[in-house]
Amino acid sequence: GVISTPLEWLKKRVGTIDQKQANILVDREAMTITLTVNERDFYNKATIKGAVEFSEVFAKFGINDPACGWEPAKLGQFLRLNRCLFEDKASCIQLVSVLKNFTAKCQSEIQKMRDPSGSVAEVYRNNVESNLPQSFVVSMPIFKGTAKETIEVEFDHYLRDSSVMLQLVSPGANEVTESYRDRIIDSTLAEIREVAPEIAILEK
Repeated sequence: GVISTPLEWLKKRVGTIDQKQANILVDREAMTITLTVNERDFYNKATIKGAVEFSEVFAKFGINDPACGWEPAKLGQFLRLNRCLFEDKASCIQLVSVLKNFTAKCQSEIQKMRDPSGSVAEVYRNNVESNLPQSFVVSMPIFKGTAKETIEVEFDHYLRDSSVMLQLVSPGANEVTESYRDRIIDSTLAEIREVAPEIAILEK
């Protein structure tokens, strides 16, 4: 559920539980708040979890997700289908064209390093030069239920099986994510303390 789910549950049922047998676990990295009631009762123990979730479109972009790599042509097709997120449609068409006709020059360097103890290590460096612009700008909600944010998205290149892959990175979106996450979690915890002041709140 949404991040306020434990709070809404407490507002309606706080009188039915023993607050000293309950706890709140906060995980800021996972952006979750988990309420556990009847924590020592195996049969009646229950958990209610709230979470801040990325919007569907932001998640599909894979921005700042190290596990998400794009083939240039597929990214071009994806951006074409999501042209509405660009304030300047002409820049989107131009970017799609560049991605469809992507060219890159890759240079690999292997350097052997030896330290005084006699150990030898091989360091691999890959440099990629491409015809892509440094960044592009889109407007989208980062979290479900929030207003659109205008964010600049940069390209990172890396090699996978001799093919160039693209990763989308946005320092601005990361700043918004951290700020919003902390603000919404802190405000929810403040309300929980008012409704159920005796429940232990633990930060993971």
